[in-house]
Amino acid sequence: MLVMWKANFSGSKEQLEKVKRKLQEIGKKTGEKVDGPYYAQDADLLWLFWTRDGNIGLSGRDFLPWAAENDIPIEPVSWEIGITEKEFWG
Repeated sequence: MLVMWKANFSGSKEQLEKVKRKLQEIGKKTGEKVDGPYYAQDADLLWLFWTRDGNIGLSGRDFLPWAAENDIPIEPVSWEIGITEKEFWG
């Protein structure tokens, strides 16, 4: 399952590097492959998370409190899920 997460970001390059490292760390912990950031057309950043059904939201529950505690100026915009026929139909 692919989760495409978009966010607006108004921080520095150093803060963006911290975000990247934190998301990679969380991905390893939850068994997700994390890729990004990409620069989306309708938001500042796009991240791709390859995850298992049931893992949706685990990264966010770890990441968003961390971002708030560390004064990282990142604001979630939207997320979309992409799945295969096998994942949908079983």
